[in-house]
Amino acid sequence: MLSSTSALVLASGLISAVAAGRSAPVLEARDGPAPSLPSDPNTSSYCTWWVDVASDTTCDAIINDNFISLAEFTRWNPSLPATCVVEVGKSYCVEAHGEPAPSSSTTSTTSTSSLTTSSTLSSTSSTSTTQAATSTTLSSSTVASPATTTTPGNGIATPTPTQATIVDNCDAFHLVTAGQTCEAIASLYRISQDQFKAWNPSVGASCTGLWANAYACVSIIGHEPSPTTPGNGITTPTPTQGTIVNNCDEFYLVVAGDTCETIAAKKGLTQAQFLNWNPSVGSTCTGLWANAYACVSIIGHTPSKPSTTTSTGNGIATPTPIQPNMVKNCDLFYKVKSGDTCATIAAAKGVTVQQLTTWNPYVKSDCSLLWLDYYLCISIVGHTPTPVNPGNGIQTPTPIQSGMTTSCKTFHFVQSGQTCDTITQQYKITKANFVKWNPAVKSDCTGMWANAYVCVAVL
Repeated sequence: MLSSTSALVLASGLISAVAAGRSAPVLEARDGPAPSLPSDPNTSSYCTWWVDVASDTTCDAIINDNFISLAEFTRWNPSLPATCVVEVGKSYCVEAHGEPAPSSSTTSTTSTSSLTTSSTLSSTSSTSTTQAATSTTLSSSTVASPATTTTPGNGIATPTPTQATIVDNCDAFHLVTAGQTCEAIASLYRISQDQFKAWNPSVGASCTGLWANAYACVSIIGHEPSPTTPGNGITTPTPTQGTIVNNCDEFYLVVAGDTCETIAAKKGLTQAQFLNWNPSVGSTCTGLWANAYACVSIIGHTPSKPSTTTSTGNGIATPTPIQPNMVKNCDLFYKVKSGDTCATIAAAKGVTVQQLTTWNPYVKSDCSLLWLDYYLCISIVGHTPTPVNPGNGIQTPTPIQSGMTTSCKTFHFVQSGQTCDTITQQYKITKANFVKWNPAVKSDCTGMWANAYVCVAVL
């Protein structure tokens, strides 16, 4: 036990120190029905339980530990700033039994979860990203006050939750995502930062009060967004990429998974043109934003047109659109539909996956750039597809490996990772018969192809 000479008790709380020179004073804190540390004199008079903050913590931690909402915590402790920061060495109210129900507001929201600051760069895909990080995260359990319109009678429905304070005449809203900034959002909607802050006063002059997962006002009644160039007569959709040129006359809404390369190819552009017209995406395309419009044409630009024949003079008409870099001697085409893969297309058309990717090199060997509703080459001049009926009256699927028995009546499509043993066990056949009917797989099974058919029963 400490001697009377080594304990220092302050009237404002419990601070003790061991004998002088032995250690620095440390806060002693406890939770209970009365504060043990200094507290806000304006704290709710209904407070029935207190938390004493003796070390660094956050509103998030206090709220979660005591099963209360952010609105309750800030209402009971009115000294808290808008960004909800607690101070070490103070007590805060976390319970108020018997408190009258608070009145609702038409412009403010309450939250059932806490606020935590975030410096995460939020991504919508492996290739397209959202804006630079600084917003404060408001969890997905956020709820709003009962109001459903910005001002009663203006007929504009207000989504919830909103930022802490927005103007009453808002007519367009943006759901802030983790990492977005006032600057980024203003750029998306072609408004100034001053306008954004005036319409969302609670974000503050430095934007530190911006909440993620809550709606911000991005337009008010009577506001007209800036066109690409005043007077050029071309309406610019919103939101756009961070920066686009002023003379854009065609726009493309970037979706998750898009890359600068794929967009340029689809729109008949070079990547250099796309990057020049959308400078904020950066030379490596890392700044490409999903769910925002990119410029894909400027005034006076004529996009390149796909060729109408595979090769000048070969007389074979090529349908459009086709995937880039298709071979020039193609004589048969297939339009990709939803659910297709290189393996399923190759099997249906009597070609191998290797042939398909050789004739359509843009799709890549792993088929990762196969485009929906675009045409592929499935045959070239001089190619003879694998027959689907070798003469025994049983339709043979494709592709198959060479040497398969001509008396096969049942086929199995080999999936990646399957072995001879798994297939023979599945069909209850011997490995000797399996190899005899499919000699190309070899006795040790090293020659078996994935994504091709094998024979598992004969006539």
